[in-house]
Amino acid sequence: MININNIGKLKKCRVWLEELPLYEYKPAKVLSSILETSICMSRENQKIAIEIFVAPRYYAFLGAEYVYKESNNLEIHVNVSNDSGEIITETLALPSDKVHLGISNEYAQTILNTSMEVFMKLSVIPSGILTFNIGGFSDYGSNQVIFKKVTSIIVRLLVSNIKNTEIDKIENIVKNEVDKPLTDI
Repeated sequence: MININNIGKLKKCRVWLEELPLYEYKPAKVLSSILETSICMSRENQKIAIEIFVAPRYYAFLGAEYVYKESNNLEIHVNVSNDSGEIITETLALPSDKVHLGISNEYAQTILNTSMEVFMKLSVIPSGILTFNIGGFSDYGSNQVIFKKVTSIIVRLLVSNIKNTEIDKIENIVKNEVDKPLTDI
């Protein structure tokens, strides 16, 4: 896990690359979509998770696994949990805000739509399968906006093929996304 501290006042972020936190939940359903790619681009499999807190109380936790598959498309899946998941402790959220394990139905469509939107803005879309399979949402701090931002960060880290040692690059991607207006991705 990498703690990102250089993204501004009252903003905290943790990044996991390859070694994801051990938060498992059984999906209640899966949302899916497919993006066509112009070329089949061979890539390494990747795992990425991001936990972010932006004052006054925005909070999101999201993780994904990318698996290369020789094809002309990218399958995107979002594993949706029950909306009353197990409580996660030791998070970046405010102590008064309960964080539930899973990807809430409320945020799943936002994650799917945002990932597709960000990929379509990029020049290269990898072929394979991207599954958003780790998540956490809080009672008061989570909303569509912060989940759009964390989804955008994950997609940009994925296409950048960043490694644990490239902390400056990770910080730049996180900071750039967090600094954008709340309506932008």
